[in-house]
Amino acid sequence: MIMITVPKTQYELLKKRSSLYQVMLRSLSRRKWGIEEYTSDRIREFMDNDQLDLKTAARLKRILKMRI
Repeated sequence: MIMITVPKTQYELLKKRSSLYQVMLRSLSRRKWGIEEYTSDRIREFMDNDQLDLKTAARLKRILKMRI
């Protein structure tokens, strides 16, 4: 598993935004946002398809190293 670290100030900002989005999404109807509740089978399907080939993974690691 690849771990990415962010500065505490950026983390706090992301945390506040997340809380705001949760409140907004709870107050609106699900149909408007197209929110889907995934079954275990659907999640398993996503996980099975969530694969990077070695070339793409290496490229992504290089890009992430340049930006950190």
